[in-house]
Amino acid sequence: MVQSTLITPEPYHLPGYLGYVPQFKFRIGGTYGQTTHKILYSPEKCSSSKLPYRQIDNVGFQEPLQRTQPAQEEGWNNTKLKGCMVPGYTGYVPKGQHFFGERYAQACDNALRSFEKDLIVKQNDEEKLKMVPRKSFVPVAKRAAYPVKPREFGYGTSPYRLPSDHAEKYFVSGYTGFVPRSRELLAKSYPELTHTALNIHKQEQDRLRRGSTPGIPPRAMARAKTAPPGIIYPPKSGLIPNYTGHVPAMKFKFGKTYGATTVNALQTVS
Repeated sequence: MVQSTLITPEPYHLPGYLGYVPQFKFRIGGTYGQTTHKILYSPEKCSSSKLPYRQIDNVGFQEPLQRTQPAQEEGWNNTKLKGCMVPGYTGYVPKGQHFFGERYAQACDNALRSFEKDLIVKQNDEEKLKMVPRKSFVPVAKRAAYPVKPREFGYGTSPYRLPSDHAEKYFVSGYTGFVPRSRELLAKSYPELTHTALNIHKQEQDRLRRGSTPGIPPRAMARAKTAPPGIIYPPKSGLIPNYTGHVPAMKFKFGKTYGATTVNALQTVS
């Protein structure tokens, strides 16, 4: 029977073979299989007298490895970890990092055998601990050795609501929030600094509520009234700096602060 010329004679490398093929870059005009077949039998290159590939019939395959005692009592009864491990498995193999220099299936089998032995030792140790008689503990005293003092404020109470002499009126180190009156305090630990700042802030708030401060008239402590809703340009006060809206005739005014320049901005420019 005459073999078809469309079939590449064996042996040859399959397309996608990533190994080194000598003189391949100098051969053109043929398929990958035909070119590699000619290279394998080319007398121009140094090669061995043996065939590049062995016959599959003469190659003996090893049976899949089977572990004798698959440990399922510990909760890791995973079917992927039983039998022959296929190369390319990306899951976790217990103790697989300690075995190398062998085939993937053999290394995984040795690792799992070692892991099973460790589980058996662990089970035996647990059985020994269960056999040890336990002594019952007898209380030394009927009442607690240290009396528990009832808390006036519950856990998680804000430091702002605690009294000035409370030991927990502070912020822990690492707190990134704003603490009023803490910038002018220096040379203290963060808990001490925030404790002092919160007390100063509380005293100022109490003075504002009472409406009287030594040396400051009550009228001077009154907060500035905001403009009525709907009015953008107040007639008796200026705008806040960094206001990004339009101010009429603003580009024709200079020599004053932003607040003084924007007072009654809607008036007719003289």
